Amino acid sequence: MQIISGKFKGYKLKKIPKTNIRPTMDRVKESIFAMIRDRLNDAVVLDLFAGTGSLGIEALSEGSENCHFVDKSYKSTKCIKENISILGIENAKVIKNSAQKFIPNCRQNFYDIIFIDPPYEKKIITKIIEMIYEFKILKPNGLIIAECGIDENLAELNGKIIKTKIYGETKISFLRKNDSQ
Repeated sequence: MQIISGKFKGYKLKKIPKTNIRPTMDRVKESIFAMIRDRLNDAVVLDLFAGTGSLGIEALSEGSENCHFVDKSYKSTKCIKENISILGIENAKVIKNSAQKFIPNCRQNFYDIIFIDPPYEKKIITKIIEMIYEFKILKPNGLIIAECGIDENLAELNGKIIKTKIYGETKISFLRKNDSQ
C-alpha cells in the first residue's frame, strides 16, 4: 500500500499490525483519484474511518489544503500520526472519535470532499451519509466518496449518487451535496 501520485508518490504507508482493517486497494485508489484529481487542489478533506490514512494522505499528496482524519481506533490514529509525521505533513489533524460522534460537532459547509470507508460488515454507510447531509458538513458542490461491499444497498440515496463503480467485492459510490442544504 503506497501513495500513487503527487508529491508523496511512491511512499509506502505504515500498516497497522494485527488488525482486521481493510485498506483501499491501490488500483481502486488510482481509479478514485483519476476521477477527482481536478477537485483536489486546495480542497478541505475529511477521511472518515481513516484506518491508515491512505485516502486522506493521497489527497494531501495531490494538493489538498488540509485533511481531518477520523477513526475511533487508537491503533489507527497512531498509525496515521506516524505516516503524516514521516512525510512532514503539517496541514492535517488526526481525531480519535467515531464518525457518529464526530459529524454532529462539525462546522457547517466545511468539507469539499469526504471519504467514507467503514467496515463492510457494519452496514452503516447509508446512516453516515444521511448524517453528513443532516448536519450539513459538505460545502456546496462538495463530493462524498463512499466505499462499501457490493451487497450494501444505497438505493435510498439514488438521487444523490453521481456514479458507482464495482471492483471485485468493493463498491465505490460518488455522491453530490444534497440539494436541500
